[in-house]
Amino acid sequence: MKTVKFNEEEIELLVALYEDELKEAGSYIDKLQQTLSKLKKQAESAKAEPTRTGKKRGRKPKNQPRVSKPIGGKKRGRKPKMQEALKPELAKIEVKKVAKKKKVRKPKKQVVSKPKEPKLSKVEIPVIEEIKPL
Repeated sequence: MKTVKFNEEEIELLVALYEDELKEAGSYIDKLQQTLSKLKKQAESAKAEPTRTGKKRGRKPKNQPRVSKPIGGKKRGRKPKMQEALKPELAKIEVKKVAKKKKVRKPKKQVVSKPKEPKLSKVEIPVIEEIKPL
């Protein structure tokens, strides 16, 4: 293993640095404790005060007989498409994994092409000037 050697001056600097950090951490903890005590006092005073006095706004609720809700409550989301009686049957079916086939590129089909016939176009015949004897 590698070892690190420090001089006496470096050791003194490190000790001073760590002592400063400890002092800062202690002061930070003191500040947090003060803020927590203030919050607790505010929470206690808020509980002691009455919430609201006076008339309530809006319509008065109708007196309706209470209907007991089912124990499970409503289920959220869409209803399942399958009937619940079919679910145990699905659990009995064994699922076999099938190995996937590798994708192979299909070979190109060789197209037999007929030899191309040259297209007939207008043929220009060069005009040759006849030379007349003198």
